[in-house]
Order: sequence, then structure tokens, then C-alpha cells
Amino acid sequence: MSTPGSPQWTARAVVALLTGLLATTPLRAQEGLVLGGGGARGLAHGGVVVGLERLGRDPDIVAGASMGAIIGALYSAGYEPTEIWRIVVDENWPELFTPIPLFVGPDRDARYPVLRVALEGADRGWGLIPDARINRRLTQLLFEAQARTRGDFDRLPRRFRAVAADLATGGLVAPAEGDLARAVRASMAVPGVFAPVAWEGRLLVDGGVRNYLPVTVARELGAESVIAVDVIRPPALEDVDPIATAIRGLRLILLNALPPGSEPDTLILPAITPGFSEALFPRDPRPLLEKGLVATLETLGPAGASPPRARTLPPAPASLGELRIESAEPALERLARDAFRDVVGRPFDAAAVLAAVDRLYATGLFTGVWPAVEPDTGGGAPALRVRLEAEPRVALGGAVGYDNDRGFRGWGALRGRIAAAGRPAELRFEASGDALDRWAALSTRLVPLRGPAWSAGAFARERDVRLFRDDELLDEELHVARLGGWIGAEALRLSPDRAAAATLRVARVDVEGGEEGWAWGPMLRFGETESLARVVGAAPRVEAEASFGAFEHRRARAVGSVDAVVGGAWLAAVADLTLVGGDPTLDELPALGDDGLMPGLRRGRLRGRTRAVAGGDVAFAIPLEALARFRLRAGGVADGVEVPTGSDAWLVGAELGVIWSTAFGPISVAVGGNTRGDWRLDLNLGPIF
Repeated sequence: MSTPGSPQWTARAVVALLTGLLATTPLRAQEGLVLGGGGARGLAHGGVVVGLERLGRDPDIVAGASMGAIIGALYSAGYEPTEIWRIVVDENWPELFTPIPLFVGPDRDARYPVLRVALEGADRGWGLIPDARINRRLTQLLFEAQARTRGDFDRLPRRFRAVAADLATGGLVAPAEGDLARAVRASMAVPGVFAPVAWEGRLLVDGGVRNYLPVTVARELGAESVIAVDVIRPPALEDVDPIATAIRGLRLILLNALPPGSEPDTLILPAITPGFSEALFPRDPRPLLEKGLVATLETLGPAGASPPRARTLPPAPASLGELRIESAEPALERLARDAFRDVVGRPFDAAAVLAAVDRLYATGLFTGVWPAVEPDTGGGAPALRVRLEAEPRVALGGAVGYDNDRGFRGWGALRGRIAAAGRPAELRFEASGDALDRWAALSTRLVPLRGPAWSAGAFARERDVRLFRDDELLDEELHVARLGGWIGAEALRLSPDRAAAATLRVARVDVEGGEEGWAWGPMLRFGETESLARVVGAAPRVEAEASFGAFEHRRARAVGSVDAVVGGAWLAAVADLTLVGGDPTLDELPALGDDGLMPGLRRGRLRGRTRAVAGGDVAFAIPLEALARFRLRAGGVADGVEVPTGSDAWLVGAELGVIWSTAFGPISVAVGGNTRGDWRLDLNLGPIF
């Protein structure tokens, strides 16, 4: 029997006091937040969470589908609402769904394979839109939360579920533990658009297939009241034209497929224009964020009595123990072990883990690199498990395009992956062609455990040089053929993509009309790659090459661009300078009409040993998810290797155009002219190369 003051009596008194408090003080009702699917329209969810904070609302449970899962995961992982707003605004959404570039051809150009076909070894399926960049970004944003919770989604600052669907059965899947980033990625895997996600023996796709507004999931987790945000529910019927009717019909199918019990206590309906597509991500998402914010403030009424309480993540692991790699290919596993070897057995460093992830993505061999810290076992340091999802072992990638100057153009690379001395390597057949430049190459590429990749190959190339008399394009062209090979090194760094390539080339050169001979020399290129999503300015880069033998010459080019966003406009200042010396073939001389540098000129127009161009761009959003762009350029060419001087050497040109950015390259139409009196209507479809 215990006596007052004894330890046993004290313990019993504390238990009795707590029991009494629990019996007389009601627990705070669990509030749930459900963020529905909706693709680009779901960016409005970022404004919703800011509105909740302003009103003092503090949900305990979050369930999301597709884009709602992305915003919901950030909110549940402890990101402040204003930080989520900033992430949505700062993200380059069009670029997020572009592929990682490949180095191709004798010039080792970095090109984007927007069209891809998996021929062998695509174990989890294939999507029309490449997913390496979105996979990487989700890991960047959510890895630390996964590591701190050891993959338990109930230990997040807010309990969280990302809703997906089983591709085999259509059944609902809402993982409660595991890799947080992969769970979110599964929830946004629109069938056919993105590759499914392999999860515990199943292939998972977008949660909207089963339940795009998962109110039932939040209630199953214990939410007694639910706030749901629906960004695709059709408003009152207005337009009945074919497109509006089709879009409304698809959204009604999703709405009518919601399971019983999907009615929330409060429904927020951001006033997004019905015609705004789920598939087209805007460059400026602020209007969508504002609509989410306004709808939340108007629906939920006056602010609450107290601000939301602080919610924090559990502490990070002190260190990481064993490294476990999941890969079907020993060579890729070896590559990953080397990349992550410096993060295990040392104090936990999330940035070091993410740096290792980036190194693997930059090889171009992976579509997914998923690090996850496993649950604690027996007090030791938890293991780091890395799941690798590789590019298909045999795949065809490339791009096609059209413009009304060169006509149709295309390039492709047939890639086969092998292991060479335990290291991953690729064998390739590559080809590219348009009306003025055609080449084919056989090459091999070796990816070492550290340092740049090495490539070697043989190529055949033919260029046609346009000939002009005054302002008239002549029917005949000058043909320059090359047959040779190269060996070199190349490296890529992501976001922004920075590429470096250094090669030594040798070729037999045959110029129509009798000149021929051997030429050899080095080439160096480094700087940013020209993004598919860029609309103003130019990728900053430096190029240099030298050639010896029958056609001795030297060439240097520097391109610079300073970009800025001011209000709702994108601005850029651009400069481009090329110098050529020695005895080059005619196709090695730069032309003022190349690369669209001077409005109104065709490719190959006005060649010289020196080319200098400078100017500025401004672009702003217009209806139909397009951008209007105005470009102003001043430039000229000269025979000597010096900056051209004098008014006769210079042209001034201006261009006004409209651009639509797509995952398969830009679509643009523009009209431009210059002070020579030249003008052109230019049409482009697809990537420019």
C-alpha cells in the first residue's frame, strides 16, 4: 500500500489527474483538408493554404490527388504557406516536363529527345512526357521530410495521404509509409502521359482515376470536419461549343465517379476560367494562386480566434548506416554506390544526398533516383535505400520540327546500354537532317564512376551553303562533305542545365569545286543548354575551335544573356559575337541570318569572318495560354577579324511574334523586318536545332 509522498502514490495521482482532465476537457476536433486533382489548375491550391493561414485555420489531416498531392505534401511536410506560394511562383513549370538533354553528333550538341520510344527494358512502362525532372524536383522538396519521419506519413507535421489508383484493378491506393516523394509522384501519374510508379508489386497511376477529391480518405483518417478544394468542378452551364462541351463532359465524368460520402463539410471552388486547361502549365501562376486565396477567404469567412500552432518535423537521424541500392543492373548499382558513398557512415546531410541524386540524373541513364531513409531498427543508424529507375536498355529518342525557311528537320539517337568492365556504357547510332545540314554517326559513350563521360565515334556529314546575288537566293548551292571521327569528354549539370564538351576531331574535307584535304583540331563548348521553354534571351555559352591541315582556321563565339521578370513581363538583354580567322571553308563562316539572329533574314544570309549582334527581348502573357514577344536586334558582319564599324556594316531589325510552349517544343509565328528592307513571316513547330 502506497503512502502520500511515495513514488507509487505520486504516479497514481498523476494518472488520476490526467484521466480527469481527459474526461472533462473535450479534445480539439480533427480537421481535414482535401486538395483535389486538376493538373495545372491545381496550382490554385497554393493560394488556398495561404488563405487558411490568414484565417487561423489549422488542418490536422491532409489528403490530395495529383497536383493536390504535390501541394498537400509540401503543406504536410512543414513548409510555410508563404513558402509554398513562392515555390509555385518560382518554379519553371513548362521546363519541369522536358527531358534531360543528350550529347549527339560530331559537334556534341546538347539536344532534347522530346520523342521517345522504349524498345527493350522499360520495366514500369513509358509515358509521353519524360518524368526525370519532376522526379528529381519532388525528391529535392520532400526527401528531408521523409528522412526525418523515416517514411511514416503519420509523423509528418500534418498527417498526409497521396491518393493513387492501381493500374490493374482501378482500386484506390493511399500509402501510409514509404518514400514520400514517390507516393506523390504516383498520385500524379496521368495514364499515358507519365509512366506508372511501381509500388509494392503494383503499378500506380494518377489518383484521379479512382477519386480526384478524396474526402473519404480524410474521414477514414479521423477527420471530423473536412474542407475540400475542387478546381475542376464545372460551374453553371454557359458555353455549348464543341470544345467547351467536351471539356465539361470529361470533368462531369470525374465528378460523377466520386464514391458515396465524398461530400465535404465545406467546399471551396476557386473561380478558374472553365476553358483553362489542366494540361497547360502557365509561366506565371500568380493568377491561379490569387483565385485560390480569394475563394478561401470568401468561403471560410472571418479569421479564427488564434493563429495556427507551430508544427515541426521530428529530428533528423544523426547519421546514415548501411547503403542499400535497388537496381536490376550491376553496372548501374556500382555507379550509384560510388555516388552515395560519401553520405553513409557520416553525420546526416540532406544536401549531400541530393547532390548525389543530381550526379546520377546528369548521366542521362536514369529516369528516377529515389533515396529514402528506412525506419530505425534497434537503435543503430538507419539505412539509406536508393531505388534506381533506369532508362530503357534499348531506346529511340529524338525530335522533329518544321520551319518555313529550312522545311522539315529531325534527329534521332538509337541507344543501347551495355556494361563495359563493370561500368555502364552506351552504343549509339545517331542521325540528323534538314535542308542545309545532314549527318550520321556511330558512337560509344562510357560513363565512369567519377568525372565526365567519354565518347568516341565516326561520322559522315554534308552541308549545303546557300549562295546569294545581292538579295536574291540562287538555285545552286555549295556542298561541303566531311568524313571522320572524334574522341572527347562531356559533362552535364542540371537546373539550370549547364553542358561542357571537349573533343578532338579529324575529318577528310571535300569542298565542291575541287578543294579537299585532311583537317583536325580541338573543339570546346561550355555554358547553358538552350532550354525548350526559353522565350526571351539566349543561353549563355562560349565556344572555341581550331583546325589544322588543309583548312586551317580558328573560331570563337561568345553568347550572353541577362534575363529578368518585371511584373508580368519577361525581359532579356542579349549579345552574340563570333570571330573566325585563318582559311576556313565557307560553311564555317557565320551568317547574320543564322539562328534567327537578325529579323527578316534567311539562314546563310550575309556571311563574314566577324559577326556581332546585340539587342533585347520582352514577352508577356496573352489569351489562349500564349506569349507575345517583341525582339529588337542590331548587328552586322565584316570580312576582317574585328568588330564591324560604320553604318554600312550594321543592320537593325525588329520582330513581333506569338509563342506557345509545349512539352514537344515551341510553336511560334512571327513577322520581322530590318533596315535593309528585308522582311519575313516565320513559322516554327517543335524544337529548334
